[in-house]
Amino acid sequence: MTDPAGGSEVGPVVLRMLQRLAEAGIGPARAESRQIVAHVLDVSLGDLSLAELTGRLRVSAEQMHTIETLTERRARRIPLQHVLGRAPFRALDLSVGEGVFVPRPETELLVERALELLSERRAAEQTSDSDGDDAAAVDPALTDGTRRDVAPRRLRVFEAGTGSAAISLAIATELPHTHVRTVELETAAEAWARRNIVAYTDALAAADSAVELVAGDAIADLAVASSSLLPAQPHPRSRAQAAAQMTPGQPVAESAGTFDLIVSNPPYVPTGDIPLEPEARADPDTALYSGADGLDFIRELVAPAFAALQAGGSILLEHTEQQGSDVRMLLETAGFEAAQTHRDLTGRDRFTEARHPSRH
Repeated sequence: MTDPAGGSEVGPVVLRMLQRLAEAGIGPARAESRQIVAHVLDVSLGDLSLAELTGRLRVSAEQMHTIETLTERRARRIPLQHVLGRAPFRALDLSVGEGVFVPRPETELLVERALELLSERRAAEQTSDSDGDDAAAVDPALTDGTRRDVAPRRLRVFEAGTGSAAISLAIATELPHTHVRTVELETAAEAWARRNIVAYTDALAAADSAVELVAGDAIADLAVASSSLLPAQPHPRSRAQAAAQMTPGQPVAESAGTFDLIVSNPPYVPTGDIPLEPEARADPDTALYSGADGLDFIRELVAPAFAALQAGGSILLEHTEQQGSDVRMLLETAGFEAAQTHRDLTGRDRFTEARHPSRH
């Protein structure tokens, strides 16, 4: 119902958009129509529900035009996150759009486990420090012998293939004193990642954390970081360039054993498995497909990952529910220990972790 003076009532607007999305074959049509309307009106879903009951909130002609435009885009099976330009991920509200992989809710469990492993590692270090020489904890500048507050060292994390920077930002903002090096090959995705990192500048500063974004090939970058040689040439954008640049006699780079954790939601879809959902086809192919069995990226990742991890560091890799045993085998063959696969909230195998046993 439209009031010429005050605009349209919210309830009928939601219903119309629901019907349009349902006609387009979108299952959660009601939920998505409400998200679109709430987004345009800049209200929470709770406030939208209240407005549907009371009729107090009105939709202006300009807002109505925007709602209809966004609904038509969604009806063409453009991902809802691209339509809204936003994707929620844990406590983050990320900017997304064409050319970047949309972060999935199941990947939040990967981040949760990453935070657990990093927290356990930090706690073990602090316990070890407290068992050491107490004199080291006394600031010589303090004549009364009081203990000084010393911030823990920054844990170092490497993410292979960042997309929107969802994983890196979640880790760095939720776990203080963390440095994440994250690499993205695709130009469009790298631009979205940079935008999100800039948006969370204040949150990163508050956590005394950092996200370092590198444009290039993640495996090439990790191979260089894990080697004892630093290429004098520009940063490699391919694995072939990385191999060519690692020649004898060049100065030392980051030593092997740089990172406490390596994490990735890599491309793992077999090239023959085209997703049935039109929305999934909006994701970049390089973020989805990885050879006939979907494991090419992981195969190339495990060796440089092993070289780059510190003693006792961990690796976390997302994959399909069918790939758990193969991923464990690849990790164990590379030298990792204690490989185990975790399930998501639906009971499906979702990601595998393993531990670096020792330095070389």
